[in-house]
Amino acid sequence: MRLSISDSLRIGWESAKTNRLPMVVLWTLAAILAVSYYCAPPVARVLVPLADWQTKWGPLAGAANQMFFCGVVPGLFMLLAKSVRPERALPKFALQTLWSGMWGAVYFWFYALQARMFGAGHEWQTLVAKTVFDQFAWTPFVAVPLNGAFYLWMGSGFSFAALASRLRAGFVRTVVLPNLVSSWCVWIPTVAAVYAFPSELQVQVLGLVCSFWSLMCLEIGRRCAASSASFPI
Repeated sequence: MRLSISDSLRIGWESAKTNRLPMVVLWTLAAILAVSYYCAPPVARVLVPLADWQTKWGPLAGAANQMFFCGVVPGLFMLLAKSVRPERALPKFALQTLWSGMWGAVYFWFYALQARMFGAGHEWQTLVAKTVFDQFAWTPFVAVPLNGAFYLWMGSGFSFAALASRLRAGFVRTVVLPNLVSSWCVWIPTVAAVYAFPSELQVQVLGLVCSFWSLMCLEIGRRCAASSASFPI
């Protein structure tokens, strides 16, 4: 029996529910950071070095930020917490860290592109335009397919054969949809807050608020890989 669309949506929704507490914390943290940046001058001053570092080093600063917050931090949690520790945890830790660093550089360029397309202000129209483009163009056609394939490969025990099987038949159903559901649950509120910051801080703030997302991706990859036994393609 093939993995149905409803099964794919269920996997994504269950993965989101598994991480519902950190998801709410993420939304809250992003909102507090955005409001505090404009309403509490000490918060803005604390973030000045990050903005200067990002301005000086560009994509390298974005890569370093994401390697630490989306690779090292959740990776250490993954190693220390038995409830989320996967098999072959150390190789997954290393690969996830490198993968996250790649995305840090990519998002530096992506945010720069959006600033040229929609402007660098924080008016509500600009925030809506960037959020919609991010979540309904970039996310389903670039970020989710690539991340979904990567985490499915890791969740399958680094099996290229298992990944190729999913890619040949039902890629959208087995890879894209589960990740897209969880991504929208997490990131529609979060990226709106990220885009409220000046351009030179957006990648840095993204790292500060997204450590747990990598754990959710690992959970989705594990569930998708486990589903292959019940729903072979």
